Amino acid sequence: MKIDKTSFSLVELIIIIVIAAIAIPGVVFIFHEVSRKSVYDEAMSSAVMLAEGELERVIQKSFSSITDENRDSPVPFGAGFSGYNWQIRVDAVPSNLASDSGMLQYKQVESRVTNNLIGDISLKTVVTNN
Repeated sequence: MKIDKTSFSLVELIIIIVIAAIAIPGVVFIFHEVSRKSVYDEAMSSAVMLAEGELERVIQKSFSSITDENRDSPVPFGAGFSGYNWQIRVDAVPSNLASDSGMLQYKQVESRVTNNLIGDISLKTVVTNN
């Protein structure tokens, strides 16, 4: 009697199916998590870049022109960043930095960008009248 070694037995097929049933969901989960993390990282990078751009735009103004922009209601960016909203908040600097509650010499400027995926990104700096 000649045994054909090119085919699988029923037991071998069942073992392959069980191994595949265990391995495939794990691989799919890993790919899903990597994709999700990649999208999050891209959104975070975009938000930081947009916040930096707005902060730079504001601190280029004269000291007296630096004021709140969209403080109570953030507005969306245009073009390819429609999922992102921005606002500029201008406040007195904390008292441990300077005693200037009237903002005559110093202003704390915050650039805040919001996205549904990542929440708020906030960058702050202090500008001076000197």
